[in-house]
Amino acid sequence: MFVRPEEWKPTPGITLEGTALEVVRSPSSISVLAGPGAGKTELLAQRAAFLLNTGMCPRPKRILAIAFKVDAARNLRDRVAQRCEPETASRFESITLHAFAKRTLDQFREALDNSLLPTPDYKVIFPNRDSWEEFQRSEGDNHPEVGTYNFSQASDILGRRLPNLSTPEPSVQELVRRRWWEVNLARRPSTLSFDMIMLLATHIVRSEVSVKNAIARTYSHVFLDEFQDVTGQQYDLFREIFHGTKTIVTAVGDTKQAIMGWAGALPGIFGKFDQDFGAVNRKLLFNFRSNSAIVDLINALSSLVTEEELVRTESGRRDAAPPPDAVEGWIFPDRDSEGQAIADFMRDSLASNPDLRPHDFAILARLRADAVETRMAPYFAANGLRLRNEARSLGPISVQDTIKEPVFLFITALLKMTHGVRDGGPFQVARDLIANLDELDVTTDKGAARSLRTVQDLVAAVTAITDGRAPSEVAAEELSAVAFTEGRRDQLARTFKDYQNREHLDSVIAAFASFYAECSDGAATWATVIANLEGRDAVKLMTIHKSKGLEYHTVIFTEFNDDAFWNSADDVNVFFVALSRARERIRFSLTRDSRGFKNVTRFLEKLEEAGVQFREIG
Repeated sequence: MFVRPEEWKPTPGITLEGTALEVVRSPSSISVLAGPGAGKTELLAQRAAFLLNTGMCPRPKRILAIAFKVDAARNLRDRVAQRCEPETASRFESITLHAFAKRTLDQFREALDNSLLPTPDYKVIFPNRDSWEEFQRSEGDNHPEVGTYNFSQASDILGRRLPNLSTPEPSVQELVRRRWWEVNLARRPSTLSFDMIMLLATHIVRSEVSVKNAIARTYSHVFLDEFQDVTGQQYDLFREIFHGTKTIVTAVGDTKQAIMGWAGALPGIFGKFDQDFGAVNRKLLFNFRSNSAIVDLINALSSLVTEEELVRTESGRRDAAPPPDAVEGWIFPDRDSEGQAIADFMRDSLASNPDLRPHDFAILARLRADAVETRMAPYFAANGLRLRNEARSLGPISVQDTIKEPVFLFITALLKMTHGVRDGGPFQVARDLIANLDELDVTTDKGAARSLRTVQDLVAAVTAITDGRAPSEVAAEELSAVAFTEGRRDQLARTFKDYQNREHLDSVIAAFASFYAECSDGAATWATVIANLEGRDAVKLMTIHKSKGLEYHTVIFTEFNDDAFWNSADDVNVFFVALSRARERIRFSLTRDSRGFKNVTRFLEKLEEAGVQFREIG
């Protein structure tokens, strides 16, 4: 049952006024510039709810939301699922642009010429310096031109355009590009990087109008989240499909937080989008996340972004006084002193404020989070605290990505129900996945009963495995065998596009097994294992890149030095991302045993101009 557009109201607990409400109700394409903490993800979730619940996105049309990181795509999808009925929410797709490109290639691969046709079971590769040097060694004798370029130079050649097979006198660059593509396509299975997948997908929709129209007709609306991070290559694919169609596009982003400059993010992308799609531009000027002291600091540092006068971001929490130590800089003689002091600071903060938990704190590093974990973890352990490195790899998948996978959420929900942990609605998580896999309508008596019975059977099976056994005595493979039978894995592959590649599905299950072994080692109770899996009561450590969209009571910005900042084009954007993760307190940490502070001098000068006090510790 639809509601009339003029009678639609936001989700209870959400207030939309002025520009935000205009964006949600917009009947045409629109771009939105919003500062950190302005609620960009919630804005898109409310727009989706408005379009779906009012019939402005009529059946069988769908809404496509494209994000640039996996966790951002899942976050938006989960929010829409919480704000709409299951049948309605099923018409909302939220995926990354890489996943969208891959899906386009997988569905319409046969439209390619044989010279560009990969095998149907192609594998995704992530070229690096080692793989490029191996390519040079294997091809150098017969194709000496491949030795002309180092990996950095080759990266700009190989994945920026398709090989031109018709050029009679190709340049050296073109010869290298041709050979790279020939070798990777000829492998069995073929191997493609995401840049190559993007180029092939764009080529398909550009050369096959019927494919372009089929995709565009599927969606009445498209959302683009974190739009400031789009690269020229990615924008080409999106524009090729939706430009000149009836699809209404909403692009949301923040120029202060563009973090993908190293990957070729387009400058001035919002102006280009507005021109291409006839969109109007709106600005959201309130920050509801950070206290007024942190918002004032963000405004004071805006000159780092541009010399033009920027419209100030207003604090949505101006009436609440910030803590007196909201912003500070720390200078340590060495990294050991830093690790000890940070661990002591968090211990003392937790002791003085019973409302705080370890997971309210985050340590952010530009690079090499593993190295930060190695040197800081002993100091945290000595203070009875756990430091959890969200960036650490479990095979090909990071901890942060693993814990957001449907596979992980499902098996964790079964453990919760088995051992009486109710946080996070485990029954609903398990029931909803079963309903999706078995195509059950839980709003009917039959669908509700069948899904309930399946969940009960699974919980009974997990109970039989774990009852009377210490967590470390139970192998993850035993749990996976119950939760993910071969039939279930087939269903997962049919239901979740990311799992259509069975190798990826298997790697996610293997990542869970590896992580479970760590989390169960030494755990006295199953409740402790579950808390360890979910990261409760652990201080979070992650790269700044992976922190986008997240927020914490207190943020420690470590490795603020020339070891991590190389005076590159995206330094400023990375800095603003770190700054805007904090709700109440932020610390800038410097150590004198680093390579120095030449590349961060401009940041330090601006911080001091803004009144930030740096004090020597240790």
